[in-house]
Amino acid sequence: GAFGNVTIPGHGKTPKVYFLKRKGYELLRMESGIPEELIGSYSEVHQEASWSPVMYHRLRLLDVLIALEIQVRDRPHLNLVKTFVEYRRVKRGNRIARETTDFVVAQEIPENRIIPDGAFVMENVETGRRALFFIEMDMATERIVTKISNDKRLTLRFKFEQYDRYLQSRRFAETYAHYGTFTNFTLLFVTLKQERIDNIREALSDLPSEFSAFYRLAVFEAVIKDFLGEVWQSRLSTDERRYRLTRS
Repeated sequence: GAFGNVTIPGHGKTPKVYFLKRKGYELLRMESGIPEELIGSYSEVHQEASWSPVMYHRLRLLDVLIALEIQVRDRPHLNLVKTFVEYRRVKRGNRIARETTDFVVAQEIPENRIIPDGAFVMENVETGRRALFFIEMDMATERIVTKISNDKRLTLRFKFEQYDRYLQSRRFAETYAHYGTFTNFTLLFVTLKQERIDNIREALSDLPSEFSAFYRLAVFEAVIKDFLGEVWQSRLSTDERRYRLTRS
């Protein structure tokens, strides 16, 4: 695709995304020399789709996933088995849902719903072991905590508490069983500034420490440069170590 700029009141010059129509896709497929499995299948774009503030978030998420794909491609022993994004709609039974929608326990009520921004399954082809990762792309628009009792579900603290419940229930193992046998997952929390990470870790310091190893937090720019490298911190505020996502 290509990017231009269009002025939207209140948003300044906002990027504008140009996409291929069917003829452009067919031309790319026939003339580019790119293997079809890398190009993928054609998807119609709804013409009524328009730019909105949420697109900033989606593009950041896609940037993160692209950085992941590039780094995995440079490591022959790794394979990116499957990626998932929240804005993709899928059919489940008689209803349409966001692709990453799940419930942290068996009771499927709104209070138990969880919708990660993204997810992926990565495999070490030498050992055959697979790992499940979830991604949260934070744009610093959500409060970390709040003292307003009826507003807690809109905070980052509630989101992390939901992931703790998800780990405890192991509901994810059932949901993603088609892609492997998973006893746990790692949540990758990406945000824009180190200061926000520091504040989040401090605010969540009273959450169960035994789950801290399943959380990794990093700044967007560092993730784009070295997704799999030593740019990640645990949730534990006293842990000063930087972690890799893979051994090599």
